[in-house]
Amino acid sequence: MEDLTKKAVRFEEGYLYRTNKIIVSNPDYALTEAVANCWDAGATEVKIHLPDAEDDTISVEDNGTGMSDEEFYERWMVLNYNRQRHQGLRVSFPDGGEHGVRYAYGKNGVGRHGWLCFNDHYYLSTWQNGVKNTYHIGIASGDAPFKILEHSSEPCEGHGTKIRTQAVWNVPDPEEMKEIISSRFLYDPNFKVTVNGETIELTEHKGVIKTVEKKINGRALKVYVVDSTKTAVKSQQHGIAFWVQGRLVGQPSWIYGATQFLDGRSRPAKRFTIIVLSDALADLVTPDWSGFLPIPDTQMFFAEFDPFMRGIISEILAEHIRETQESIIRQERDLLCGLAPYEKRDVSMFIEQVTRKNPMISQDFMSAAIGAIVNIQKSQRGEQLLGKLAAMDGSDLDLLAEVLNDWDVKDILTVLREIDRRLIVIEAIDRLRDDPSADELHQLHPLILDSRWLFGAEYDSPMYTANRALTTVIRHLFRESDYDVRAVNFASKRPDIVCLAQSTIGAVCSESPEDGAEILKPDRILVIELKRGGAQIGYREKAQAEQYVRQIKKSAVLHKESTIRAFVIGADIEDMDPISKNESGEIRIVTFAHLVQTARQKLFRLREKLQGRYDAMNDKSIVESALGAVQLSMKTP
Repeated sequence: MEDLTKKAVRFEEGYLYRTNKIIVSNPDYALTEAVANCWDAGATEVKIHLPDAEDDTISVEDNGTGMSDEEFYERWMVLNYNRQRHQGLRVSFPDGGEHGVRYAYGKNGVGRHGWLCFNDHYYLSTWQNGVKNTYHIGIASGDAPFKILEHSSEPCEGHGTKIRTQAVWNVPDPEEMKEIISSRFLYDPNFKVTVNGETIELTEHKGVIKTVEKKINGRALKVYVVDSTKTAVKSQQHGIAFWVQGRLVGQPSWIYGATQFLDGRSRPAKRFTIIVLSDALADLVTPDWSGFLPIPDTQMFFAEFDPFMRGIISEILAEHIRETQESIIRQERDLLCGLAPYEKRDVSMFIEQVTRKNPMISQDFMSAAIGAIVNIQKSQRGEQLLGKLAAMDGSDLDLLAEVLNDWDVKDILTVLREIDRRLIVIEAIDRLRDDPSADELHQLHPLILDSRWLFGAEYDSPMYTANRALTTVIRHLFRESDYDVRAVNFASKRPDIVCLAQSTIGAVCSESPEDGAEILKPDRILVIELKRGGAQIGYREKAQAEQYVRQIKKSAVLHKESTIRAFVIGADIEDMDPISKNESGEIRIVTFAHLVQTARQKLFRLREKLQGRYDAMNDKSIVESALGAVQLSMKTP
C-alpha cells in the first residue's frame, strides 16, 4: 500500500516570514502585538526590556494568567489559533478580582510571530498553579512552520509569562519604542507598561498635544489629547477614554450613545486618543464599570459634553481638514479653472464649510459634489442650492446622495410637487371649512371640486374631465332664482361649476362611443354638490340630490349605459342613512371633516410626518398656495 504520509501538506522554509511580513519586519508592530498578548492574558503590569549598550536581550514579561503545559500546546502551538472562538471576547483575570470589563485584541493568532522580527528563535516561560514551563521555540519547515526545540519544567509561585530573545536584527530604539508603546496602551490606568524600568506618566508624555480643563454641569474634567504619531495596528486602542477615580470606564470608543465623534476606521481616529480624567463622574458609572448609567444626569452630562468634545476634535483635525481641502482642489483643478472668479469663490466656500462640518468626508464624495456644483453655478437658482448644500450635515448629504442614486431629479420634482399640491389643498380645506369669514365661493368650493381623487381612485385620472354638455344639463335643472347673482364673474373663470344660492355643483365624467358611433358621450359621471358654510344636510337636501340625479340620467347627452355617483357635502348631517341608491345612480352624504380625514389616510398620514412644514405656513399663504396649485392643474393637461 502506498505511504500517503509522504504526500501530506508541508511548509516551505521561511513560511512565517512570507505570510506575516508586517509583524516580522517592523519592531513597533512586533512589540505592540507582544503587549496586546499581555493585555489578553489579564495582566495589569508589563515589563519590557530593550537592548542597551551592555545587553542585546529583548524581553516582555507580564503578571497575567500564564498557561499550563496543556494550554500552551492548545493555544500557542496551533497555527492561526482563534482566540475569540475558544476563550471568548472578554479577558479573564488571574486573581478573579474586579478589574472592569476588558475585551481581548487577539483574533487569529498571528501576534506571537512578532518575536521573529528580532531572531529566528525565542524562549517562552509561563507559570501558574505552582509550575513554570519554559519552551525554546524556533522556525522550521516540512511538517510545521515552527517547533519546540527544548522544554523544561520547575516549581514556581504566582502567575505570568515572559518571552525573550537576542535582538540580532531590527534592533528597536528604546526611546522611540517608549513613545509608541505608551501611546498605544496609555488609555488604561490599570494597565502599567514600563520600558527598561521607566514608566511614562500621562502628564509627561510627549504625545500629549493638548490639555483642557472644563466643568460640565458642575463636574470638573481634565482632557488630554494624545497623538500616537504612527498608525497603530489596532483601532480598538483609540477613541475617547474616560478615567474615573483612576479607573477606566468601559472601553475607549469614538461612539457614545447615539453620537459618533469619528469613524474608527479613519486615519485620524487611529492616530489620536482622548483621555478624560474626572473623579466627579463616579455616580454616573455602572457597578461593573462597563459604561455609564442610563439616567437623566448622564443624558444631561453628554448633552453638554457633545459640543465641547466636537470643538476639541475640530481643533486637532485642523491640519487634516486643510490637507483634505488642498487635495480636493488639486484633484478638481481642471474643472475649477473654467469658472469665473466669483464662482470659484463660491465653490471654495462650499468646500471649506462642508469639510469643516464633516472632516472625515470622502474625497470621492466631494469630487462628485463639486462636479454637481459647477452645473449648479450655471443654473438660475444655483446660489440658493449651494447655500442649502453647505448647511447640510453629513447624514443629510448621505441621504441626498442615496436619493439621487435611485431617482432622476425631474422625477423627484414631479412626485414632490404632486404630493405637496395635494397636501396643501387638503390643509387649506381643513383651515377654511369652519371659518365663517372665508370666501367659500372663490376658495373652498374650487378646492373641493378639484380634489376628485377624494371620492375614489378611478376619478383621479386624466380621463375624467369637465364636459360642457353635461354642465349645460345641470344648469337647466334650476330656475333663474336659484342662481347666485354674485357669481357672474366667477362663472367665466370656472364654467364647469354651477353656482347656486345655497350650494355649488360641479361634474366630471369619462366618455366613450355609444353603439359604435364616433361621437363620445359621458358614461361615468361624478357629481359634487357643496352646501354653503355651516349648512346641515337633512332629508330635504338628500331628496333634492336624488331628484337631479334622475333628471341628469334622463338627459339625451349621456351614454345610455352611463352611471352617476353624486356627493353632497356640508358641515353636518341629520340622523339618517348617508347612502342611497336608485335606478339613476348613487347619492352619498358626507361632511368636510370626513373629506379631510379620508384625504389624510389616502396620503399615508404624510401631513403628520411633515407637520413642521405646514404648521409654519399661515392661513393666507396656505390658501393662496392651494388655489395656485388648482389653477396650475387646470392649465396642465
